[in-house]
Amino acid sequence: MSAYPEILKEVQKMPITEQFKLFNTLKNSLSKYIETEDSEEIILAEEIAESEQAWREYITVKDKGINSQDLKKKLLIAENV
Repeated sequence: MSAYPEILKEVQKMPITEQFKLFNTLKNSLSKYIETEDSEEIILAEEIAESEQAWREYITVKDKGINSQDLKKKLLIAENV
């Protein structure tokens, strides 16, 4: 069972000033995340920026990627760590 309904009831009982404090605290702590449009997945904004930068570098040929042999080695090393 989700704790959300119980927490919401408790928050609604709080004075409005306390509700605003809580709202602003939550808003600040969640501001670094983004909900994706198509999957409703929640991702750190920093990860999205890194992914977009990597994609831009790839399509502009600044990042030539790695060949399949090097990728296999890299994955095997990561698997054994």
